[in-house]
Amino acid sequence: MSLTHVHLRPDAALSLKDPGSTELGRAILAEGLALMNELGLEAFTFRKLADRIGCTEVSLYKYFPNKQRLLQYYFQLYWLWLRQLCGRHAERARDPREALEHIVEAVCGVWPKDAPSLQLDPRALRTLVIEEGMKSYLHKKVDADNARRLFLPYKELSAFVAERITACRADVPWPRSFATTIIEMAHSLPFAMEHLP
Repeated sequence: MSLTHVHLRPDAALSLKDPGSTELGRAILAEGLALMNELGLEAFTFRKLADRIGCTEVSLYKYFPNKQRLLQYYFQLYWLWLRQLCGRHAERARDPREALEHIVEAVCGVWPKDAPSLQLDPRALRTLVIEEGMKSYLHKKVDADNARRLFLPYKELSAFVAERITACRADVPWPRSFATTIIEMAHSLPFAMEHLP
């Protein structure tokens, strides 16, 4: 059974204009993802992205106020997609343990061939999360971003994994913390393996 292409929309507060609504916006998303993966957040600039796309830098600021919001847009898109994939695994599983096993595999980047496609490459999004992950929230305005619920897709995925954990074993202490640890380790350990062997 093949899953169809999905078009997910991150929180509108992350962008000034829906980037999926225009050809330029879609180019910003696609080329921005590639460039951010290539350069890293610190070296990435809207000027470099504008040069790559062949537009003015001012045009980019009509879609995103800064590169931090673009990074967070990618992260929300990834967490929304991963939550959907985990939900499909849970629906198809014969029992809670099988569901949890497949969900942990999905969180670790082991995806079935029939995983839903997305407007951006999920593997490129995962690479960005692994390489630049903590930068989406390790900044001075994190409390304001949290109050605006910009981390909601991540928290919803964590809650979903926690529910699957307690379905397997109801007495697990702090299931949300355990679920968050699984998600974080699935993304930080590949970084350590690559850069800190």
